[in-house]
Amino acid sequence: MDGVEYRIAQEADLPAISAFVDFWLAGRGLADNVPGSAHDYFVPAGRHLKYVTKYTTLIALIHNHIIGWAVKTHLGVLIHLLVAGTCRHQGIGSKMLDLMDPDTIRSKTDQAAGDPAQFYEDRGYARAPMPPRGIRHNIELFVKKTV
Repeated sequence: MDGVEYRIAQEADLPAISAFVDFWLAGRGLADNVPGSAHDYFVPAGRHLKYVTKYTTLIALIHNHIIGWAVKTHLGVLIHLLVAGTCRHQGIGSKMLDLMDPDTIRSKTDQAAGDPAQFYEDRGYARAPMPPRGIRHNIELFVKKTV
């Protein structure tokens, strides 16, 4: 998609990040029937602060409005990748994944917005053979395929 700016988030971005994530994951968009909104997950404000200050948090913006958000831990594990439902299927998530370049992806499998497994597999990741799932039964791990 043209006109998208990708950059590392700063503490000043925290209110906008919280609003974006709450809208798309905590069900705020459901009342207006916005495509792609779901009631899957809530990220407390303190956790967003940790993501921005201790991890790598990437945001995608159009006209200074967040349309994508991704978080990679200090161990290189992608723990969040979210693109606004109205901006999906336009290459934004793929670009964010490329920019984050994680070795491992920790993905929730029972998301109301859809299972992202095929997205990750199509971009060169495979389900981790051992263990096949994380500590929780609704978490799946993906690793980069070796060539």
